[in-house]
Amino acid sequence: MKILFCSNEQFMPLSGGGSIGNFKIVENLVERGHDVTVATPLYVNKEEIEEKYRIHLKPFSPFYIHKNISFRGPKYIFYGFLFIFHFLRLIWSEKYDVVIVRNAILAIPIALGKPFTKAKYVLSFTDFLSSFNYAHKWYPHFVLKLFLRFEQSIAKRYDKVFVITPAMKHVLIERGVKEDKIEISYDGVETSFFDPKKVSKEDVEKVKEQLGFEKHIVLFLGTIDRHSYEKMRDIVQEMNNRAMDVNFAFIGQGRNYDDLKKDLDHVHNTRFLGYIPHEEIPTYIMAANVGIIPYENNYNLHLIVTLKLLEYLSMGTHVVCTDLKSIRELFGQYDFLKIARDNDEFIAAINEFKSKGKSHEASELIRKEFSWKKVTDRICDGI
Repeated sequence: MKILFCSNEQFMPLSGGGSIGNFKIVENLVERGHDVTVATPLYVNKEEIEEKYRIHLKPFSPFYIHKNISFRGPKYIFYGFLFIFHFLRLIWSEKYDVVIVRNAILAIPIALGKPFTKAKYVLSFTDFLSSFNYAHKWYPHFVLKLFLRFEQSIAKRYDKVFVITPAMKHVLIERGVKEDKIEISYDGVETSFFDPKKVSKEDVEKVKEQLGFEKHIVLFLGTIDRHSYEKMRDIVQEMNNRAMDVNFAFIGQGRNYDDLKKDLDHVHNTRFLGYIPHEEIPTYIMAANVGIIPYENNYNLHLIVTLKLLEYLSMGTHVVCTDLKSIRELFGQYDFLKIARDNDEFIAAINEFKSKGKSHEASELIRKEFSWKKVTDRICDGI
């Protein structure tokens, strides 16, 4: 089949869960013998990528677009508006059997082009854009609610819809999307990379030596933003007030990274590592006893499963997480994960897990159900 794949996430270079997911879907489609055209932002050599991955690239990069840009929301929306003209040129110049769209930034404008093509329309949701701002008091709630309903309802215009959690499927059904159109693909992690068997004891010891911690290591991996900053700060400070024998390492960046570092950098048992090359991340997770997800409770986070959870578990590391609906539904029954309803429960769970070894059960579960191969097979089989 001739397939057109569209996303506002750059295809290359890989820059996080969204772009990795795009790449893995395209890779799987090509391996199945499909003729794939990719229409995304692109900031690397077009010809090299086309030859290496056996795809056609029709990039659309009217301005720099990335998940960490300032004024991301308005720029994403403007990008989506402009993309419709790019999309129309593509479908008028080439006949495609399937159009695959990742998330609503492009799903909304591309839906306008459906009358001009006979292609099957497939939409893959990893989150709802409007829900990121759903709890922000400085946005009029009725406006956000309107945008969110519109974003979710656009799925009715598509022939097939993939979501990453049962909670997202339930929301779309409430918005009038036919249940038989919706399939849960889950989200994925590269289990051949996040593999505890590929990390040596020597490399783990080097990381511990770098950190200056021998044991009881608690790791946070990812963006430190408003949805995690205050809760994370309060948990570390309270554990230190109680003189608990726990050490913290923070890997990542984000808008509130410097704020958290300023609040905690003087504390002897915290290390702020900032950006760490992706290829080194598995060793740091392997060195940790506990991976934490201290997110606030909000509408968006209840619907998704954060990639860092899958990365922690793929390495067999125990996890403590805020009580988020989708994570509770998918993983709440397992002993390798603790759901914490408040900071006291979060602290108690860290204290319980701080001396734990690795969980073979966690690693095997991720390999069986949440590898990128498994996730993309569900999507490619369902097209």
